[in-house]
Amino acid sequence: MKNLKRISIALGVFIIVAVSLVSCNVIWTSPSYYDVKDPITIENPIMDMETYEKIINTHRRPYIYSIKSSSGGEAHILGVAHTTDGNHPQFETIKKLWNEANPSVALVEGRLGFLFTWFQDPIKKYGEGGLVSQLTKKNGVDLFTWEPAREDEIELLMKEFPVEQIAMFYSFRPYFSNMRHDKPENPEKKLQEYLDSRTDYKHIRGIYKSWEELDRLWKEDFPSIDWRDYSDMYGWPEGYLSDIANSSNLARDYHMVQTIIELVNDGQTVFVTMGASHAPRIEKSLRVAITN
Repeated sequence: MKNLKRISIALGVFIIVAVSLVSCNVIWTSPSYYDVKDPITIENPIMDMETYEKIINTHRRPYIYSIKSSSGGEAHILGVAHTTDGNHPQFETIKKLWNEANPSVALVEGRLGFLFTWFQDPIKKYGEGGLVSQLTKKNGVDLFTWEPAREDEIELLMKEFPVEQIAMFYSFRPYFSNMRHDKPENPEKKLQEYLDSRTDYKHIRGIYKSWEELDRLWKEDFPSIDWRDYSDMYGWPEGYLSDIANSSNLARDYHMVQTIIELVNDGQTVFVTMGASHAPRIEKSLRVAITN
């Protein structure tokens, strides 16, 4: 009975300390999703990946622009490199533009995640999203991810693709994305981690249980490529994974555009960071919707 009481007291103290550290911004948690309340018709379609590939090597990087609305709202769009190199000049650019924009709300790509600021550097952990998170906490600005909820994205993809292919896509996507920075010491272990975490959603949960299953399917469908050494820096291998990636990007961009438009129309000054490929693909859609 005494042991149970001690455990309860220790647990209570732990919860109080954890809540205090979160409220003091020592511990960071993932930004919230933004729920679009009143979606509009996007008159100018978002550029698909096939069209984007024609300009991928020619557009400016970083890809930065601002759009002002007659409502008084503004959108500041920063398409940057996904890098955790704190010496990259884009981070000084982000800080400079943040100060100039003085935003009331910020949107970042991805869900980011847990960060303990006493031991972890935001940029080294989460790149541009980590820096923007740091700026929002310093200035008391609201922060959201511009991503749609994963369940919503999966259900959209299920209209075009079988769940087996979707589960494979979500398992490999973070691996290929992080290969832009570094190859993991144990690729098989890392893929298993992504399989366990990135398919733990309704419709795709439990379809694959081990990295060996994914490895076997990969060898059957993409025999000329070793997934262990593959990066999505310049896209996905031709085939159904590339098609899913394109559809996923369009679904994500559609939600992002709707989020930005709604916030700008509400008079907010919105500061948005994203990978360099997203910014030119959504530009015309945003300009037509915001300035009309």
